[in-house]
Amino acid sequence: MSQAQKPVRVEDRVGALAQLVRTLRLVWRLFFDPRVPIFPKLILPAAIIYIVSPIDLMPDVILGLGQVDDVAIAFLAIRLFIELCPPAIVEEHRAAVAAEAGGTVATSDGGVIDGSFRVVSDDERKSKE
Repeated sequence: MSQAQKPVRVEDRVGALAQLVRTLRLVWRLFFDPRVPIFPKLILPAAIIYIVSPIDLMPDVILGLGQVDDVAIAFLAIRLFIELCPPAIVEEHRAAVAAEAGGTVATSDGGVIDGSFRVVSDDERKSKE
């Protein structure tokens, strides 16, 4: 009668948390980018005002159930904000966030940017100055 539950791997949880952090970094960068129009930027403060206001679709009296609409509004606002930002700017910031995290940088056409680096010692750097 009991259903076999699929085991949750630690990597899946860490991956979801890392994705959430990357998305929040993307939103932060887009919000403060002057190239993004003002209308998409108004979505985030409006969502915050709704979340902190005492007027809710579902009252917060019921613990857990009352916070569902707040969480849904937060996720929808973030998604809508990213969707309404210019795609080229979003891709630029997405690549920058991925580069900061040390991940592979994928381009919008599905390609990967290859690169190389060279470690410069302090002695070598001082001799160039």
